[in-house]
Amino acid sequence: MLAGWVVTVAGLAVATAGVLPFRSDITVATAALVLVVPVALGVAVGGFSAVPVGVAFGFLTFDFFFIPPYSTFYVTEWEDWISLVVYAMVGCTVGGVVAQLGRAQREAEARRAEAQLLWAERARLVEESSRLQLLEEVDRLRAALIGSVSHDLRTPLASIKASISDLADPGLLLSDDDRATLLRTTEEETDRLTRLVTNLLDMSRIQAGALVPHTSATPLDELIGAVAGRLGPTLGEGRLAVEIADGLPLADVDYLLMEQVLSNLLENAARYTPPGTAVTVRAAAVGDGEVEVAVVDHGPGVAEQERERIFDQFYRLRAEGQGPVGTGMGLAIVKGIAEAHGGRIWVEGTPGGGATFVLRLPVSPESMLPDDGEPAAAVAPPAKA
Repeated sequence: MLAGWVVTVAGLAVATAGVLPFRSDITVATAALVLVVPVALGVAVGGFSAVPVGVAFGFLTFDFFFIPPYSTFYVTEWEDWISLVVYAMVGCTVGGVVAQLGRAQREAEARRAEAQLLWAERARLVEESSRLQLLEEVDRLRAALIGSVSHDLRTPLASIKASISDLADPGLLLSDDDRATLLRTTEEETDRLTRLVTNLLDMSRIQAGALVPHTSATPLDELIGAVAGRLGPTLGEGRLAVEIADGLPLADVDYLLMEQVLSNLLENAARYTPPGTAVTVRAAAVGDGEVEVAVVDHGPGVAEQERERIFDQFYRLRAEGQGPVGTGMGLAIVKGIAEAHGGRIWVEGTPGGGATFVLRLPVSPESMLPDDGEPAAAVAPPAKA
């Protein structure tokens, strides 16, 4: 408030000093308009409380210096009284308007500051909410991992422990066939446990972005044959069929990782298809520099709305007549490894019922023909000395 008074008085002094030399050349109305400006400036600085003081000082300055007789406060003409009254009214009006504008500006700034505070608080709450959601998701995934892996760990460990205990029991008379069966069971369950641990390691590498395939020209027919030979007994006698197209090109893949992919797909088929149901592995070139491997089963199939979700981490389907089975890692690992090779995988329905997992992989450059379309010349054996 005091600052507004000071600005008003100082402004009136400056305005009077500037206009006074031209008093005889200007009208009374012009002088009045000039003296209104310091009042407006004082109100802008000091607020509405500066209006009465500013108008009073302006009124007296106007009367003393610009209303004849000059240098007195005596007014002789009624027209001069009208000028003074009009000045006071204009000064009060302008001062009130300026005061309202200043108040509106301060309120706007206060609202803007409040909005900025609210926005900052909202951003903090959103960040905190996102952090809480992330922690909840981590807890959910951790619980899912523990819940799904614990059973799959206990089962092979229990089988291995029982088989070894029987073999080590000196009081238990076992035939050669019994010993062979126990050893075979131990080997199969150890392989199963190894695959589970491999899945865990692969999942951690995929999540960390550290899965780097060491690709080479790989004959898929040999790879598929090796996996089928190892997992055939798991699926059951006569259930697994392999169909390899003629002229299958070499694939540009990491042999060990691709072996893991096929193992996961076949184990998935064995887990979700009823006993006695056929499972077929097909491989063929599909053009565009790709080779396709399909694992076809005739089980319950995968509902269309779940065909994307089954590749999510720890997502488990319900086997027929059972609850969720498996660890929920196998297909997520398959997708991660396929994408790391620049390939892709999806699931579609099998005609007549069932699920077909289709894997597309890049063809090795070594399988490409020379530019002229002629086959590469065979290398002649070295001549005998």
